[in-house]
Amino acid sequence: MQSWIIGGTSGIGLSIVTMMKARGVSALALSNDEAEGLLMKKQQGHEFARLDLSQPAIEVEATVRHLAETTGVPSYLFLSAAITRAMTVTDTPAQLWDVLARVNLLGTICVCNEMARLWREVPDDVPWRRHMIFLGSVNALRPLPSQGAYSVMKAGLHAYARCLANDLACDQVRVNVIAPGAVWTAMNQRILDGAEHDQERYEVAHSALVPRFGEAEEIAQVATWLALDSPAFVMGTDFVVDGGFTAKR
Repeated sequence: MQSWIIGGTSGIGLSIVTMMKARGVSALALSNDEAEGLLMKKQQGHEFARLDLSQPAIEVEATVRHLAETTGVPSYLFLSAAITRAMTVTDTPAQLWDVLARVNLLGTICVCNEMARLWREVPDDVPWRRHMIFLGSVNALRPLPSQGAYSVMKAGLHAYARCLANDLACDQVRVNVIAPGAVWTAMNQRILDGAEHDQERYEVAHSALVPRFGEAEEIAQVATWLALDSPAFVMGTDFVVDGGFTAKR
């Protein structure tokens, strides 16, 4: 497989799978949602493998290595998996911090560290082709108190990506981050759907200069461009795609 998309069975991840395939690049969707993965494989012909980021580090790393041995070492790795809860940091119980940290940060780190080892074992003959693209969040830049733990994890992911870019530059591997604003995916739908959230939805949508929720396809377009069309000089940076949320006064 030329590309792996962690969190590729829904939302932005699924859109990336679809767009990469449309560009002629094979794509493997990875997720812990086996039922959804098998369904999309049957209905849409997408390739799927199970990967649970909440597992202990040694198991996540072993799964990554096994998949690389069976499907091939990819050139492009997209990190799109995430979960959230609508809570402030002080209201988030300890056990939930652990779950959110494993999925949103620690599991992702394990995947990337193992992939970095694999890439060093099997060098690429095309400089700067290999690329890790993280789906971060504007919450890492402007934390949202109502999703406190999620904001903290995303901030950690942004920092990790910058460290990783420094580590992998000597291997001619690129690392970049996309920071989406409010995108109408299943994750946000679970939090904001229903008449009781009408006002909150309106306020979120109109907090940006483009007064609406973003679409998963819009973020996937940026991710696909980064992987396939952007110059090698685009390295170690954050691409904010938020409809002008962070720019709005």
